[in-house]
Amino acid sequence: MIKIGQRRMRREVGLPAIEGVCYFNRRFPELGIEPLSLSDLFRRVPPDHFDHPQRPAFHLLMLFSSGATTHFLDFERLRCTARTLLHVRPGQVQQFVPGAEAEATVLLFTPEFVLPDGAANHPLVPGSALEHAAPSGAINLDADSYERVHAGFATITDEYKRSDGSTICANILQHQLHVLLLQVARCSDRHESLLISSYHRTVRHFLTDLEARFMRTRRVEDYADRLGCSTKALRRACVAVRGVPPKMMIEERVILEAKRLIAYTAWPIESIAEAVGFGEATNFVKFFHHHAEMSPSQFRMQFPGRTSDKIKVVRN
Repeated sequence: MIKIGQRRMRREVGLPAIEGVCYFNRRFPELGIEPLSLSDLFRRVPPDHFDHPQRPAFHLLMLFSSGATTHFLDFERLRCTARTLLHVRPGQVQQFVPGAEAEATVLLFTPEFVLPDGAANHPLVPGSALEHAAPSGAINLDADSYERVHAGFATITDEYKRSDGSTICANILQHQLHVLLLQVARCSDRHESLLISSYHRTVRHFLTDLEARFMRTRRVEDYADRLGCSTKALRRACVAVRGVPPKMMIEERVILEAKRLIAYTAWPIESIAEAVGFGEATNFVKFFHHHAEMSPSQFRMQFPGRTSDKIKVVRN
């Protein structure tokens, strides 16, 4: 089950933020995972629930079995057909296409429900299975991979139906999810990188810290200090794992959040500049133009109607 609520990065009276969606399991309130079909998910919510972009606070792992639809994920238009696997991560902005005729098995699960990195990972597979599960958002599986991944979904669904909400059932589901994530990681386009990066742990810690602090600092030195390494060491790790230096990764994260707020809220540019860590709106406009090759206002014009008064404000 899902529960709607507002997650505001900055309080603005009368200005709708991107709608946040919180995880809520009606059957087992303490259990951080729930399998269901896409059609069941649509039936649970009001007809207009998916008419606008949303930012879930949990993972959605969807394996499409029939039909076709389009899913928008952080400005990417993803075509989903039979054997497409889609992974929406917490904090990403997504939007379903209303009325689409497609069916999928869906897993809703919280970040806390995923096994900790050191609990089950093989020493030759650095990083978390979750990180490598469809890192680009969507992958199209071949027939053999689809059958294996589908079996993983079915195993979790079967265990969930038999669950009594006990700790042992939760542990079983937690390990089954980990196995499924490893299967998905093996099928993902970038699975080769699992075996080559000695810098992976550094980059993973950097990305975690970046997610928590990008609105407060854009200095590489600040992140290196918190990681206990030099800026050169952080740069070597980021280039080895991601192919780009940490400064670029920081700036890309800031730009992504700025684009989300520009496209999907009615906030004025001054408020968005403040929300992503700029004291002066003029500096933010220059920064945005340098990276997006257009002004914030020009970028907003590409999304007509999405920041109008029609945006639904839902309160807890």
